Amino acid sequence: MPTLTLKELSRRCGLSLAAVSYALRGSPKVSPATIERVRREAEAGGYRPNARIAELMAHIRTARPQPLGDRLALIWPEGKSSPLSGFSREIQLGAQARAQERGFGLEVFWREETAGGETALARILQSRGITGVVFGPASSLDTVKWDWSWESFAMAVIGVAVWPMPLSRAGHQHYEAMRTALAHLRAIGSHRPAAWLSATVNTRAHQTWEAAWLVAGPPQARRRLHLTDRATASEASAWLQRLQPDGLIVSHRNLLQELRRGGWSADPERTVLLDWQPGNQAVGIKQDYAVIAAHAVDLVVAQLQRNERGIPAPPRLLYFPGHWQPARI
Repeated sequence: MPTLTLKELSRRCGLSLAAVSYALRGSPKVSPATIERVRREAEAGGYRPNARIAELMAHIRTARPQPLGDRLALIWPEGKSSPLSGFSREIQLGAQARAQERGFGLEVFWREETAGGETALARILQSRGITGVVFGPASSLDTVKWDWSWESFAMAVIGVAVWPMPLSRAGHQHYEAMRTALAHLRAIGSHRPAAWLSATVNTRAHQTWEAAWLVAGPPQARRRLHLTDRATASEASAWLQRLQPDGLIVSHRNLLQELRRGGWSADPERTVLLDWQPGNQAVGIKQDYAVIAAHAVDLVVAQLQRNERGIPAPPRLLYFPGHWQPARI
């Protein structure tokens, strides 16, 4: 059957080729009414873009500076703009760098600092012609109960917390990180490893740390796993004396500090941090959230280039296991 061309579509709509192209991409250079009219006519006529031409034009657009109006939004669902923690700064810099590489500006918004919350944020973005949104990580599952204009934006989430809609996401692959940690301890001769993990993070990560530990961990793995968000030196001491581990996997450095106060003093090679940071005298997994944030930007840009808005079907899921870090660098 004959295919409706862009030229024919522009003739039917009574618009220029450029205006039709902008409308199909959801560009702020044309009105929402025009975007809706063009897309309705394209759908009725069975218009399908040429994939190779679309890829070439996307390359041309991102190979040159974009007009000021072509911007993305990074929205933090919780927290304040100042001061940024190392984790937040890593994400923001990673997202900004990738947006610039792809030819977009990036505006940063904070839900808690916006009067009216996410509903007002959606109106602000629409008034500024921003249709691409990257959501920052949420530490609480309650944070992501949003009243939002899902159909108006191309979106992706950083992190693994469950959102009310099945959005595309880029996050850390906790399961493979745990398997890597266990493989390291086996390789250096640890026969009695134990794990002390954040219960909140394990839950937010869909119990994947726990699952990998139970599948690939030592005999009596359940007994040698401790899930908590608060620890005292005395509690850590009692646990260490009971289990006598010869290798330790810990989720975060604050828990490691309590374990050391409780008596853990093994060689750094036998201490594995699943969220490795420098200066902790431990080996472990650097989660690379700057890289994860950059891939979340890629997910949004790809949706914009395919003229997609709203809830994807199915969502695209990108998970990264991070990379191994030695104890001293």
